[in-house]
Amino acid sequence: MKKIILSVILFTASASSLADSLQNQISAVAQAQQQGVNEENRERDAQQAILDREAQQESQKRAYAAALAERKAKAIAAERKMRREKIEMEAANDKKRDELYEDELRNLEIQKQKLAVAKEDARVKRENEYIDQELKNQAANTDLIQSNADSNRNLSEGGKDLMKSVGQAEEKKESSWFK
Repeated sequence: MKKIILSVILFTASASSLADSLQNQISAVAQAQQQGVNEENRERDAQQAILDREAQQESQKRAYAAALAERKAKAIAAERKMRREKIEMEAANDKKRDELYEDELRNLEIQKQKLAVAKEDARVKRENEYIDQELKNQAANTDLIQSNADSNRNLSEGGKDLMKSVGQAEEKKESSWFK
């Protein structure tokens, strides 16, 4: 029995040490497993931090590009606005020049009309003198026409007399004995 008791004690002691050893091994495996999980979590966190940094950098690049594009758009809009204002100012200046030119033309036309009225007024005031002048002019034209008619008549009568004389001379010549 002693042997049995001793073997049971030894067996319990060895089972207990074996159980302790198995427990230690299970603990060590669990601890190693936990370290693996922790390592995976750290790697995943590091990878996520890298992805977050890259996303943040990409976001900053997009924001910078958007701000740059907005500045360019504002500069283009400002340039267009300046050009449009310049064109509008030139158009307004051209319109003003045209209006001044038209005003000047109207003033000249008004002055011409005033001169025409003044001329007609002077003519009306001196109408008798103009009538006398026109009558003298018409009389001179009538005298000129009469002179031309008399001259033409005298020429034709002279030509007629000449032809008569030439005709009579021919008749005498024909009726004479000596030919």
